[in-house]
Amino acid sequence: MSTGTLPAVLDYRALARRTAPAVGFFDSRAMTGELTRAALLDDARAAAAGLAHHGIGYGDRIVLVAPTGPDHLVVLLGCLLAGIAPCTVASPPKPGDPASAGVRHLRAALTAVAPAAVVVTDPAVAAAVPAGVPALTVAELRRHGAVPPTALPEPHPDLIHHIQLTSGSTSAPKAVLLTHANVAANVAVLAASTDIRAGRDTIFSWLPLYHDMGLVVTLLALHHDGGLDLMPPVAFVRDPLSWLRHLGQRGATLTAAPPFAYRAAADRQASRPDPGLDLSTLRQAYVGAEPIPVGVLRDFQDTFAGHGLGPDVLLPCYGMAETVLATTLALDAGPTTDTSFGRVRWRRFDRESLDDKRIAAPAVPGRPSRSIVSCGTTVPGLTLRIVDDAGREIRAGQVGAIQVRGTSVMAGYRTPDGVDAPPDGWHDTGDLGVRHDGELYVVGRRKEMLIVRGRNLPPYDVEAVIEEHPQVGTGASAVFSCPTEERGTEPVIAVVETRAATPDWPALRAAVATSVRQVFGLSLAEVVVVPRGGIPRTTSGKRQRAALRAAYLAGDLPS
Repeated sequence: MSTGTLPAVLDYRALARRTAPAVGFFDSRAMTGELTRAALLDDARAAAAGLAHHGIGYGDRIVLVAPTGPDHLVVLLGCLLAGIAPCTVASPPKPGDPASAGVRHLRAALTAVAPAAVVVTDPAVAAAVPAGVPALTVAELRRHGAVPPTALPEPHPDLIHHIQLTSGSTSAPKAVLLTHANVAANVAVLAASTDIRAGRDTIFSWLPLYHDMGLVVTLLALHHDGGLDLMPPVAFVRDPLSWLRHLGQRGATLTAAPPFAYRAAADRQASRPDPGLDLSTLRQAYVGAEPIPVGVLRDFQDTFAGHGLGPDVLLPCYGMAETVLATTLALDAGPTTDTSFGRVRWRRFDRESLDDKRIAAPAVPGRPSRSIVSCGTTVPGLTLRIVDDAGREIRAGQVGAIQVRGTSVMAGYRTPDGVDAPPDGWHDTGDLGVRHDGELYVVGRRKEMLIVRGRNLPPYDVEAVIEEHPQVGTGASAVFSCPTEERGTEPVIAVVETRAATPDWPALRAAVATSVRQVFGLSLAEVVVVPRGGIPRTTSGKRQRAALRAAYLAGDLPS
């Protein structure tokens, strides 16, 4: 993959000179509306004028609270045209309840971003905004004419393009500062990797626009004249197959989602099959979030191969807000083997060597093993290294901390004192990984390691064993430890989601505890069973073990 010279900025003023299809908007059943590119830009210039009327302009920051829809895109582009850095935050479901998680998250975001104003589509959300922070509605912004195209400022590479909140913590998110140069570089890499072409390609996405993947694929379509169709996450949750149904009917060629979405779609097709699905136009479907379960990708491929899904459509990748989006991509397709199909490749590692010795030794017959999907090679403009606990780079085949440096690595985290920039440009991802044949295999998170009698044990390994139970399934468990100073131990708790009837829960608890003890020699302190949806997740579908631990300690888990 070659991107040539990476662009310095994304010039939103140039969108007016482009010809591209209207943006389509959908719910779970049908299209709900369209917005032409010309109308989008006219409205965006009006939003920029409204912000200027309230004294908000070049170099300022705003927080945008809006669901997926035309108003969201209008304000987003209005900010980017005016040189204002937007930070999008999920709308709180109960804006009138200051104790609700949504309101607490919004207020934590305001603390992290310190915006000049909050822009909302729903006036009721203004009640959740603390006194002293102006809360403006989109309707108010439209009352002040429009900024003439000639008055729009020229973007600078070092200007903050947007602010992305890290999704790992609800109570104290970090504000990631991404420059125009950062975003332009990563969008260029994605354009090259997708080979996106005007008149041929359409992106269909249900991902929230407050998440890095949802935002960046939208920018990709806008800047490269691709078709763009958007659906809110709630529609996907209501009917996971609506994603694939609309995608097929629109002839979409590109999409992206975290692993849980592919699992949900395959599960829904198994329980309520739609014989009319046609995925024959789909060229690439990015799979992001770690870990990526092999079984999920195989099930999705097997489920939809008969509906036109090509063998090389699924494309595993690794990325984060701190690199705008993409860090590695598994672009190369190869022959199907017992450990690969299309662009999906995985290796089976000996679990004990991986966990205890931090060496990625091949699996040994008769010993516990772990299959890890390759996330591909580093994208142009970025350099990735694996280091030991002392920060020294280690050789291929050894497990260590993943660090990344380069063109799309953030300017830093915003702090009350300024910018906390990556030391020497190297961002420590917090992830553990290993390289084989130049490809990255993500092993897990450093901070989530279980310490069991001096042994490092990734929660993913324990969860994989738990999820072999037929009443649990892939992605439906979470394991964490609760250190106790008075006993000097770290009891391990497992939380298990299930659709099983309540009378079956005691047997499920016993079966989970037995399987974990047999495989790991680990006695779980407790197995908590919750209904489906009881495990908190980030916007990308990752299990929030810290939030789950807090809910467990507070006695707030659903039952």
